[in-house]
Amino acid sequence: MKIAVGGCSFSDYRYDVLPYGEQVAEYFGFEYLHAAACAGSNHRIWRVLTKAIIDKKLTSGDIILLQYTILDRKEIWSPTSKRYKSPYETLDDEWEDGKLFRLTVHSDSLAKSADEIKISKLHNKFTNYNYNKEVFLTQHVMFDALCKQNKIHLFNINTQYDKDHRIQGIELDHILEHDHLRLDSAHMNNDGHRVATAKIVDFLDQAIDAS
Repeated sequence: MKIAVGGCSFSDYRYDVLPYGEQVAEYFGFEYLHAAACAGSNHRIWRVLTKAIIDKKLTSGDIILLQYTILDRKEIWSPTSKRYKSPYETLDDEWEDGKLFRLTVHSDSLAKSADEIKISKLHNKFTNYNYNKEVFLTQHVMFDALCKQNKIHLFNINTQYDKDHRIQGIELDHILEHDHLRLDSAHMNNDGHRVATAKIVDFLDQAIDAS
């Protein structure tokens, strides 16, 4: 069996943390599929996990933990192959002769060309919260139906990133209220990931027993 985690930087490998997803998989003795990314969007989560289902990398009985993120984030293909470089985190994906550029409210600071800066600024202008929320809810329903069709277990992880469009699940946003569990205001340190792991394991133990 496998456990997959889709999410943003909250669930990613960054600054040498061991994310809760890998720890949960290790606890159950399952294979781990990582689909979280710094500055990642819900669209990236759906794309990567849907492709894994199409390619039979996720099949009947597997578990997906969905950590949804901020609504207005998106990703686009950029012909600029020059990538953002950091020793701590990855903020784009190599794609053929270009890259997948992650659009966020601050993506102009990650841009590597004048065109990427322009499209970043347009992204922040051509956005509407209610429209983004409607797209989110319709896309989630479709992804949920895909998982049910393939008998894949889907559980939501709630964080400060999804407070305005929450699909109730395992609540982790309380962890960031404790200074000793925080890397910064939006991310857990290794102790925080261990606490998150314990909470998720407890939830899944009960869910697996119930099934």
